[in-house]
Amino acid sequence: MKRSFASRPSLVLVGAVALVAVGVASNIGLDSPYRLFPSLLLMALGVAGVATQVRDDSVAQLRLTAKRWWVVAFVAFLPYALVAAPESDSAAAVTDGLAAPPIPLILESISGAVVCCAVAVTVLYGFASYGVHPGRPSPEERVLADGGDD
Repeated sequence: MKRSFASRPSLVLVGAVALVAVGVASNIGLDSPYRLFPSLLLMALGVAGVATQVRDDSVAQLRLTAKRWWVVAFVAFLPYALVAAPESDSAAAVTDGLAAPPIPLILESISGAVVCCAVAVTVLYGFASYGVHPGRPSPEERVLADGGDD
């Protein structure tokens, strides 16, 4: 069954990206020495949720999905970049209102989460383009099934 990008269960996808964002935010925002393991666990669960959403897609669909994730990652990074490092006085004046303590953390966690998800989908596309795809025969099994060179 072919599914388009828009027909995905959005609640699961949003929840997975939210888990990654919470993992990124807890790693950045907390000063506890014990923050690393829970942060990585949340990020891994979220990335696994995103990967589960695209695991049955064809190589062409994975390529399109990876491109879309990178566009979303670029767009999500722009507000964080403006708040974190304004280059001019006019940019600094615009972002002064957004420089309150929770806003940069929120923007950084969102952009970091989307980049993590884009990397995960890109890795899945890379594996699928070389023939390693979940639920399908491995390249070795396909060669053995074809009979090879006799």
